[in-house]
Amino acid sequence: MNQAVDPELRAIHFEALNLYNREISIARSVPTIADSIRATSFLAEQATIFADAALILMEDARQPLNVPAALLRTCLEAQARSNHIIAAKGGERENRASELVKLMHIGHEYYYKSAIQQMKDFISDESKLLPRDRPYFAGMKSMANEIDTSNLVPLKRQYKQISNNWTYGKVIERDKFSDPASLNRSEVQPLQPMLDLTYMQCCAFVHCDPASIQHRQLLTPVSVVYSLVLTEMITIFCFFVALGKEKDQDLVNLKKRIMTFDINERILPKKDIPANWSHPS
Repeated sequence: MNQAVDPELRAIHFEALNLYNREISIARSVPTIADSIRATSFLAEQATIFADAALILMEDARQPLNVPAALLRTCLEAQARSNHIIAAKGGERENRASELVKLMHIGHEYYYKSAIQQMKDFISDESKLLPRDRPYFAGMKSMANEIDTSNLVPLKRQYKQISNNWTYGKVIERDKFSDPASLNRSEVQPLQPMLDLTYMQCCAFVHCDPASIQHRQLLTPVSVVYSLVLTEMITIFCFFVALGKEKDQDLVNLKKRIMTFDINERILPKKDIPANWSHPS
């Protein structure tokens, strides 16, 4: 076991996971739910899945921190997008969420039909086939011809147009970090500038970025775990906001625990903690 995985952070993670599972089971029993709930529950699920996977890897002291740091990026993206949704209210919140839900379906159709079109292009000339593929040529051709890809170009255009609204930099409002109005758009928005620095560092581990050689030296187990659990908590908090349950006592207690965890202010200096996310003195 890797003793650097702090027991308190591990406990917060599992309690947060149980809290999410409790509420998602309730939400699934409702015949019709708002898109804000549907979207934030998906994002919370992504954050909990990737945080859990990263922590499992970190339990093995033989494993490097590169992979957990790469998985952290998904958690950072999930919390930023969920925060972007709950930062709006009323109809605007539902419009944002509906667009993300629409992107889920359009994205799947675009990737699926792109693959089919590539198959069509590949089998258009039988001479391109490798010997191993030739026995399957008839089946591949039949399957490809059954799928209509005539709308691939407009589908790609639509997908790109919507996905551009959900890039990480746009949803955290990176270009407005110096704007007090933007920093007050939600309870966790003041955390975004600090989390953005973590995101940029994590990108080096997702890609084959030469900067990762030096970035690796800056990683510590406690900083990676703290960021994983913090971002996981933010997405779950946003899910609760969409549910109208942000004052749930179990949630409030977990918020206090994560925001008062002492890591010698290496991750989140106390002066930067939003008032609602700090333990009352």
